[in-house]
Amino acid sequence: MITAGGKNLSPSEIENTVKSSPFIKECIVIGESRKYVSALIQIDYELTGKWAEEKGIAYTNFKNLVEHQQVRDLIQSEIDDANSQLAQVSNIRKFHLLAKELDHDDDEVTATMKVRRSNIQTKYASEIEALYR
Repeated sequence: MITAGGKNLSPSEIENTVKSSPFIKECIVIGESRKYVSALIQIDYELTGKWAEEKGIAYTNFKNLVEHQQVRDLIQSEIDDANSQLAQVSNIRKFHLLAKELDHDDDEVTATMKVRRSNIQTKYASEIEALYR
């Protein structure tokens, strides 16, 4: 992808660095023709749920869990760690936590769980635009 500043970045390099966190299951990087890199993040529900229980954070479902500020702070620290391993131009400046797991039935991923980027960008267009306001 090429940013608004003309930098040619590898989305998979950024995504794989972020997904090295045990708390992050999926990362979809946005940045084509944009001023900076942002991302849609899907947490690992099982591990993040265990972390929340250990911290005494009550939740009832996936959406409820990602709405907690402590979970957002946890993911921010994981992204900060990933950013420290990347070139500054590749750093994720803002992110949106997905309120549900990506689903094959919703045409968000293929049968082999590969992300359908164009479908995701269409479906989450308003959330993506909010990252650039």
